[in-house]
Amino acid sequence: GFFKGTSADQDRRFSDKELKLLKSMKFPPEFDKKVHPLPSSSCLIVDMRKVNIQVIRPWIVKKVIECVGFEDEVVVEYAMGLLEDPDTPTPDPKKMQINLTGFLTSQTTTFMTALWKLLIEAQESPAGVPQTFVEEKKAEMRRAR
Repeated sequence: GFFKGTSADQDRRFSDKELKLLKSMKFPPEFDKKVHPLPSSSCLIVDMRKVNIQVIRPWIVKKVIECVGFEDEVVVEYAMGLLEDPDTPTPDPKKMQINLTGFLTSQTTTFMTALWKLLIEAQESPAGVPQTFVEEKKAEMRRAR
């Protein structure tokens, strides 16, 4: 049972493309603010279990329409899937940005920066709703009166 040669992990020809992108891409400074960081990550940790994801969904739909120009359910579901993954309740914003770049192209950074700010706000709120949404709703109710 002696094996000769190298595994795919050891062979440089099969290097991790995502790791290369993580090192070469520029990311918004919001991703690096350290509030509750894990030792293994340089990113700010957002615990999705503390976020009311149903409140975030309409915002994602609206932003995807703004970025792409039409309602793209595939992109919306993909972004939601990245956030709702039960195996990783703390998504990595840098990896999310890399994964969404193919769909949102030049708009990805803007989208991810705004989304990440909302997720941080939502995590810090007791109801899991971003303070920005609460303020918008209050203003909307005042206008309705």
